[in-house]
Amino acid sequence: MSTAASSRSELHSQQQQQQQRQQRDEPMSPGTLSSKTIRSLNRHAQRQLAEEQRLAMLENFDMEVEDKIRSMRTQLDVDKMDLRLKAECEIAQLPKCVRDMPLKTFIHEYGGDVAAAVRGMLRIEGKESSVLASLPEAPLAIRMRRKKAALNQVK
Repeated sequence: MSTAASSRSELHSQQQQQQQRQQRDEPMSPGTLSSKTIRSLNRHAQRQLAEEQRLAMLENFDMEVEDKIRSMRTQLDVDKMDLRLKAECEIAQLPKCVRDMPLKTFIHEYGGDVAAAVRGMLRIEGKESSVLASLPEAPLAIRMRRKKAALNQVK
């Protein structure tokens, strides 16, 4: 009986080998796909999915960049307004005679020095020398900022 069982198993293995050869060699019947075709379709589907993911990532990146640009422009507008207000406050702290002076005159004749410009304007107007002597070198707010900046540089 063992010879009959072994001959059956040999026959079965031969039939399987023959079926495998036929599948490789013979064309498939219409409506059926070979394992090779299925693998090829799977690879194509994976590539297609990868391409779609890449496009989705690029679209997401573009949206993030546009949002960042929009927020930076908003911050720029806020910073410009803040700078303009600070400049107006600094100008408002200057003495009226210096504010009314042309910028070119202030820079060329007085070197941008507020105290020198005030002294020069008072001399032109013929004020007493005691008023000139009582003028500080620079306005208090400017002296305080310079002192604070010097302390911050030391740290």
